[in-house]
Amino acid sequence: MNKIISILATLVLSGILSATAVYADSEIHYAVKEGETLSGIAADMLKKTGHWRQLQQINQVADPHRLMPGTTLRIPVALLRTEPATAIIISMSGEVLANGRTPSVGDAITGQTTLITGEQGFVTLELIDGSRLVLQPESRLRVEELSRYRGTKIPDSQLHLERGRIESTVTKSSASRPKYRINTPTTAMGVRGTRFRVEADGSVSRAEVTEGAVDVHSDKSAATAVPAGYGIVTNTGSALPRPVALLPKPDVSGLPYLHEHPIVRFALPPLDGARAYRFQIGADPEMHELLADASATRPEAKFGHLPDGEYILRVRGIDAQGLEGLDSDFRFQLKARPEPPFPAAPPRDAKVRAASVELAWTINPDAARYRLQIASDKTFTDIVADIDGIEGNTIMPARQLPPGDYFWRMRSIRAGGDSGPWNDAQHFRMDALPAGLPPPTLSNESLTFAWVSEPGQTFLFQLARDAAFTSIAIEQQVAEPTITIARPPPDTYYTRVRATDADGFVGPYTQPQIINVPYPPPPWWFPILLLLPVVL
Repeated sequence: MNKIISILATLVLSGILSATAVYADSEIHYAVKEGETLSGIAADMLKKTGHWRQLQQINQVADPHRLMPGTTLRIPVALLRTEPATAIIISMSGEVLANGRTPSVGDAITGQTTLITGEQGFVTLELIDGSRLVLQPESRLRVEELSRYRGTKIPDSQLHLERGRIESTVTKSSASRPKYRINTPTTAMGVRGTRFRVEADGSVSRAEVTEGAVDVHSDKSAATAVPAGYGIVTNTGSALPRPVALLPKPDVSGLPYLHEHPIVRFALPPLDGARAYRFQIGADPEMHELLADASATRPEAKFGHLPDGEYILRVRGIDAQGLEGLDSDFRFQLKARPEPPFPAAPPRDAKVRAASVELAWTINPDAARYRLQIASDKTFTDIVADIDGIEGNTIMPARQLPPGDYFWRMRSIRAGGDSGPWNDAQHFRMDALPAGLPPPTLSNESLTFAWVSEPGQTFLFQLARDAAFTSIAIEQQVAEPTITIARPPPDTYYTRVRATDADGFVGPYTQPQIINVPYPPPPWWFPILLLLPVVL
C-alpha cells in the first residue's frame, strides 16, 4: 500500500512539474474578483471544470473556495477554452468581396469567410487583440478559423492565403504557442508578434519579415525561423532554403514634400540589387488604409485620382527572387485643386510686336476668379505685374511692358478664397513696335524709301491711294530695308512696311505715313518758252 501511495505521489508531482514546465512561458495572468472560486473560474474559462486542481497546484492555493480579491492567478493558455471570435473590417477600397458579396467598413468577419480583392482592391482586418492584416490587390484569402481564449483577448486564428499578398502587423505576445497562423499552398507560418508579408504565387510562396520573427514550416523539412530583415522563398515539394537578407531601404530623401499636379510622380535613385520596385500610397502612417499600389521595373511611379490631402508613400526594392525589401516611408502633400486654367494666348515662346499684349486662358468651372503674375524671370523673383480678382478669361495688362522676355502664370481661386497652385510659367517676348518710316527722298524721276531694320529681316512694302489700303498702287517684297520706285503721278499717298524676322515671325505694319507727291517743277527752258510769243 505504501508503495502504491508513493507511486501515485510521484505521478502527481510529475504531473505538477510537467504542467508547470510546459506552461511557464505560455500563460495568462488573471485578477481574481470578489466571490470567485477556483472551480467557478474553471467552469467559466477552462476546457474542463476539473482543471481547477491544476490551477490550485500551479498557484499554490491553500483554499480553492476562498480566494483573495485582486490576487493574480497564472492560467496556462493550453487549459483555456476557446470560443468563436470575429475580425472587423476597418478600411477598404476598390473591389472587395466577402463570400461573394461586397462588405462595408465596420462589418464583422467570421471563420469560414473567403475574401477576394480586385485589381486595386484593399481590405484591412483588425483582430480582437489589435493585430491587423492588409489584403493586397488581386488576392484570395480564406479565413479558416477565428477564435479567442475564453475571458481573454488572445486570438487563435488560422488563415489560408490561396493567392496574392498580405501584410500583417501582429500584436506582440510572450506566449510560446503561435496565436496567428497563416498557410499558403507551400508552407505554414506561425507568428507570435511581428511585422511580416506573405505572398502566394502558384507553387511559390514568399515571406518577408521586417520586425520580430516567423516560424516557417513545410512537410519536407524542419521548421525554419526567419528573423527580422530576412526573407524566404519556398517551392512545392522542396525543402526549406536558408533565409536571405532583404534589400535595404530605398533613398527617398530627395523627394519633394509638396505636389501641385493631379498626377503625382516619384523618381528615386536606383537601388543596388533591385530588379523591380513596389510603390504604395496610404492615408495613415501604419499603411492600414491603403489607397494605391503599383510595381515598376524602374524606380519611378505616378499616381492619379488622389484628392488633395496628406499621404504616406511607401516604397521598397524587389530582388531577383521576388522578395520585397525593407520599407522607406515618405510623407507628402498633394495640393492640386482648384486646378489652374490652361493658357490660350499668346502661344508659348511667342514674339509680340505691340504696345501691350493680351493674355487669354481657358475657364475653370471650379474657379470664382483668377490671379495673374508677370515676371521678367522664370523664377518670378522680379514680378512686373500681379493682378488678383480677375473674373474673366482675358486681360490686357495696363502697364506698358518694355521690350524683353517675360513669363506669366495663373492660379484659380474658389469662391471661399481657397487658392490652387500656379500653372507652369509661359514665356513670350515683347519686341518694340516697328519705327515709322522716315520721309522719302523724292526726285523728278523716282521716290526712295529707307527704314530701320534688324539682321535677317525681309519686308513687304505697300503704297496706297487711301488710308485703309484698299486701293494699292504698289506692293512689293524686298530683302533690304530700302526701295526705290518710279515717281508716281501727283497725288496724296499712304505707305507702310511690314517686317518678317529671320525666324519667320511676321510683325505688324508700321504706322501709315502720308506722302504728298506734287507736280514736278518745269524744265529750265520752260520760262523761255513762255516769252517766245512776246518776242515774236
